[in-house]
Amino acid sequence: MILSKQHYALPLVVGVDVGGTKIAAALVDADGVPLHRVRYPTELSSPQATLDSIARAVDQVIEEAGLLPTDIYAVGLGIPGLVDPVRGVGIASVNLNWRNVPVRAELQERLGLPCFIENDVKAAALGEARYGAGRGLDSLVFLIIGTGIAASVVQNHTILRGSHGIAGEIGHAIIEPDGPVCKCGGRGCFEALASGPAIAARAVAKLQAGGSSPLASLPEITAEDVFEAAAGGDPLALQTIREVAAYVAFVVQFLALAYDPQVIVLGGGISLTGNLFFDPIRHALEKQARENWVFREMYSPELVQVTRMGADIAVIGAAALAAMPVG
Repeated sequence: MILSKQHYALPLVVGVDVGGTKIAAALVDADGVPLHRVRYPTELSSPQATLDSIARAVDQVIEEAGLLPTDIYAVGLGIPGLVDPVRGVGIASVNLNWRNVPVRAELQERLGLPCFIENDVKAAALGEARYGAGRGLDSLVFLIIGTGIAASVVQNHTILRGSHGIAGEIGHAIIEPDGPVCKCGGRGCFEALASGPAIAARAVAKLQAGGSSPLASLPEITAEDVFEAAAGGDPLALQTIREVAAYVAFVVQFLALAYDPQVIVLGGGISLTGNLFFDPIRHALEKQARENWVFREMYSPELVQVTRMGADIAVIGAAALAAMPVG
């Protein structure tokens, strides 16, 4: 796709979502609009090979858009794991097998462009703050619910990091002490109760306890299968979603009371399920507001929203790093 320079807002940046299996890169304009996208397999044989595959994805999206590197202002990268955005170092990423990788320096040498890096969830939060539901606001909490769960707090365009740089790891807060074992080693963590795999595991447990559902005919059940069955009216799937929604509402209330943000935005796989998941979350929050006068003081129907950026939030957030370097 050849882009006409009369039809986008300058400056242009490239946002890159770096995952363990794929790299998604997008050309994004100053309004946060993705203009062209590419996907590239992540090469994991070594950190250098991974960086090479990132650089190829960036080069590819620029070339396919009919542009030159000199047309690009900068590159932003959202990276899983622990990141030092000031030094531009990927400190630790299980998905990428990285330890202390000088990402910014290596990519700037390969690309000849300024590069900014950040944890992928924190980058998504910045994208939402700059271009999405947080546009024009001073405070936002972004809660991502997918294969994993994490949150990020943005205040005055600055990410709250905490003394160890891992603020927002709400997925590993214990909310049911006798609950299922989490991959972190804890028991009853939010992620073990409400992530995509946890939704599937809850449905399987109901079937094993004698529940009846069309899901029983599947060789392996995923969260997507549960939502599809619920959309078809399956009582077991609907009950599974209601139970998980109650956990999400509990944590949303906790985040609201802890940070009193202007908006809490839900992202990840939840953003692709429509009202099927969001409605029971909202109903649970309304019940909490009726019963808890402190929460009622801050709650409104606009407090909690689902991102409207869908799957693009990752690359838009990465692009926001280049447009709005973090503090």
